Amino acid sequence: MQNGDETERIHYSVQIVPDQAAGTGRYFSVSLKVFLIFLTAAAFLVIAALLGCFILAGELSHADRDVETYKNRAEELERQNGELLTTQREVMRENEELQEKVEILSDTINGKVQQEREAALAQACIPTGYPLQGKASYSESETKLDGNPIAYFQASRGTSVVATANGTVSSVVSDGAAGYIVMVDHGNGYVSVYRNSARPKVEEGDAVTNTTELFDIETGNEVLGYQIIQNECYIDPLSLMETYG
Repeated sequence: MQNGDETERIHYSVQIVPDQAAGTGRYFSVSLKVFLIFLTAAAFLVIAALLGCFILAGELSHADRDVETYKNRAEELERQNGELLTTQREVMRENEELQEKVEILSDTINGKVQQEREAALAQACIPTGYPLQGKASYSESETKLDGNPIAYFQASRGTSVVATANGTVSSVVSDGAAGYIVMVDHGNGYVSVYRNSARPKVEEGDAVTNTTELFDIETGNEVLGYQIIQNECYIDPLSLMETYG
């Protein structure tokens, strides 16, 4: 209630009365303004606590979702890792099988190459070549010498007598009127024999090939007598050349 410039102030008091049976007690009073402030602060604290709990609950829910997501990712990565390990084992097994196949193929190829090399070496030691480098004629009327097969060739000056296969000169001997005899052992049961009156160009023990020159045909010694011995028996040298030539 207002009266002039004066304002009537109303004061409220809160009185707390203790239990009378307790004996003595203390009395105190609080103004309404202070009481309202206290209630407001308490309400604010409660609201703040509730808001904090709500925010914390949201963060916990978000954290739970993150944990679940990471868990799913970890499980997926573990599954992918298992698949990679399985694939790796499969690849290693396939590589081992492929390596075995490569080794088998390599051994097969090497074996074939070795067989071909040995066959080529063996072929190179069979006296199937022509004993002269250059032009020559064959005498069909004379095919025997002391009852053994022989081939006589008439060659011109400048022609070379060559070994008909790879081998080793086993002997070089002089045969009087026949001139010289050069024998080449081919190491496989074959021995080739070359008869000419010129001085030989090789010596006993020399290694020869199918291009090694044994004689040089000169004037006066144009005839070459050629024989082949197989397993200590004379055979027709032309038949061997026809068979392999």
